Amino acid sequence: MSRTAAKDLLDPAVLMRLDNYALMAKAAVEGFLSGMHRSLFHGFGTEFLQYRNYVPGEDLKYLDWKVYARRDRLYTKVYQEETNMNVYLLVDASASHDYAGTRAPCDKLRYACMTAAALAYLASRQGDNVALYAYNDHVREVIEPGHRAGHLQRIFHALTRLRAEGTADHEQVLNAVLHHMRNRGVVVFLSDMLEAEETLPPLLRQLRFAHCDALGMQVLDPDELDLPQPRATRYLDAEAEGREIITHAPAVRANYAREMNAFLERLRSGLASARVDYLRLLTNDSLGHSLARYLHKREALRC
Repeated sequence: MSRTAAKDLLDPAVLMRLDNYALMAKAAVEGFLSGMHRSLFHGFGTEFLQYRNYVPGEDLKYLDWKVYARRDRLYTKVYQEETNMNVYLLVDASASHDYAGTRAPCDKLRYACMTAAALAYLASRQGDNVALYAYNDHVREVIEPGHRAGHLQRIFHALTRLRAEGTADHEQVLNAVLHHMRNRGVVVFLSDMLEAEETLPPLLRQLRFAHCDALGMQVLDPDELDLPQPRATRYLDAEAEGREIITHAPAVRANYAREMNAFLERLRSGLASARVDYLRLLTNDSLGHSLARYLHKREALRC
């Protein structure tokens, strides 16, 4: 398979044509993501072990430059990595995820589920335990960490059953995960995170107290960034019955963009202060492109 064809497998328009999550995840991972595991989760589930003298030719990104500044000697940081991690996938299935604009091949829930399926397959392929928690106003699906035969199929079937409805109770699902968590691991949080820039960071910070790492994947439709409608439009709040606004989109577009950018910056800043990695996913973006962008960011931070 050519690299171009492999990348095409991560295009949401292509993935949408594969109704079977098992087939979709296998095609995506085997085609493009098979070498990503160590990069994607490297740094998660690791503990600093010790320093040792630097040996010429070693990767410079593990040098501790602060120690060098103090002692004028080169030391390499050595980490103890947990080879079998628990990867918890949290999927927000509230009503706002039912939206799909004209530029996107699928709604936000479908995109979140495709992402979760690919990550589940990827982690399981490397021997990690995978868990799924899907929720709206209460926890809808719970599959505890595992990797034995049939475990992935249970996760894929649970994703297939999900429907976007109700409101999002982020606190309830995070409390459920923390209550059942037995070992440190990685929590991947998939949600549009709308109107949650003040509440989510302190909730996710609790994962750090439990010695877990967290990655927040914000799933948005491109319409939510720039309000592209060309005329007067009626906007309905999917999670608040009777709440609606009728406005002329071009007249409010500039102010809307400012408010949206301010919201995104508050969210990004809040998650950063909680030491939660952040990745924004748009439902018309190639999943491979988005993950590659995140990997480059992580590698740059570790250097």
